[in-house]
Amino acid sequence: MADLSNVPWEQFPFEAKPEDLVSRDFNVLTLTKSEIAARRGLKNAFSTPEELRFAVYTCRNLMQAIKDAHGQGQINSVFRSQALERMLKKKPANWISKSQHSLGQACDIEVPGMTTLALAEWVAQNLAFDQVICECYNPAEGPNSGWVHVSVVPPAVRPNRKEILSYVLNPNTDDFEYVPGLVASR
Repeated sequence: MADLSNVPWEQFPFEAKPEDLVSRDFNVLTLTKSEIAARRGLKNAFSTPEELRFAVYTCRNLMQAIKDAHGQGQINSVFRSQALERMLKKKPANWISKSQHSLGQACDIEVPGMTTLALAEWVAQNLAFDQVICECYNPAEGPNSGWVHVSVVPPAVRPNRKEILSYVLNPNTDDFEYVPGLVASR
């Protein structure tokens, strides 16, 4: 295991091993780990140095910051390959995802003992971000229902949009939809 936590994100080596540290508390494997991909036999690996380097930036600026502030953090998803995106979204083989996960610029995270809504609010108030989305949070299902999707783009690439949304169940249609602001499903 090599400690690469001090290597500038723009120079992070594409040859890094899964156990190599990206930050104090996270390694390269954390960035690509996917139980769904493993169960389905899908390879979820970076195909370009840019994807890896954006994921390193995401880790250092979001994941590590959340862990530092709250002492913990459960990472559900960071990078998702195009094959994994197609499987998750039930799309054909020629479909190309535009998700920030497929670029290495997003993570889905929870903090045990902290409501999903409170975590989303904390991120929106304390971190630089592109999007914060409180996803599938329903207080009736418990404080940790759902998760927080948060993305960030390095400033040299483009300005962050600072978009704040929730992905909630619409009781009239029984489908999930994006709405402005941070709210819980009703």
